Amino acid sequence: MNYSSVAERAIEAVNRLLIAAMTLAWTSALDHQHALPPQDEDGDTDDACPERDSSAASDGAGKQH
Repeated sequence: MNYSSVAERAIEAVNRLLIAAMTLAWTSALDHQHALPPQDEDGDTDDACPERDSSAASDGAGKQH
């Protein structure tokens, strides 16, 4: 077997691996760029859903009368 053809095949294989790795790194970076901000750890969801707060207040006021 010719050593130059083996070297060419090895270089092409490494080139394909590098392209795949760089593509994966690039798409991963794009995914992280559009990630949502972390949630609060205290579990407080009042700020996340203000409509629920207003509807709960109106329901409570209606029951008291």
